[in-house]
Amino acid sequence: MPGFLGTYSITVDEKGRVTVPSKLRGVLEKNYGPELVICQKGDYLLIFPEKEWAVNEENLSKLNAFDEDDRKKLRAYYSQAADCEIKSGKILIPANLREAAGLNKEAILVGMSRTFEIWDADRWADQTG
Repeated sequence: MPGFLGTYSITVDEKGRVTVPSKLRGVLEKNYGPELVICQKGDYLLIFPEKEWAVNEENLSKLNAFDEDDRKKLRAYYSQAADCEIKSGKILIPANLREAAGLNKEAILVGMSRTFEIWDADRWADQTG
């Protein structure tokens, strides 16, 4: 099964929407469906198809919610996550997540096999040298 591969320059419109490149939309349509979960991870956003988020949740469920260190890890993921879906080839990114990732007009979408990332173009340039 081909996954999400490649790096793409994308634009964040005035409403906070990004257009997913057609190659990646094809992977979503063929293998996953429109439901997604966006999670802020450091300087970027991590986008999971719902099926892959379920795998992530399975791993997170192994953490002990009564252990304070584990609880911090759980809080870090769940508090910075949002459900969304791809509609007409676009994803609406919630304002709080756009702000947390420093997203402005120019952004970079990075395929990561089973997930993909969205970076502010300047942060991506700093990251990749």
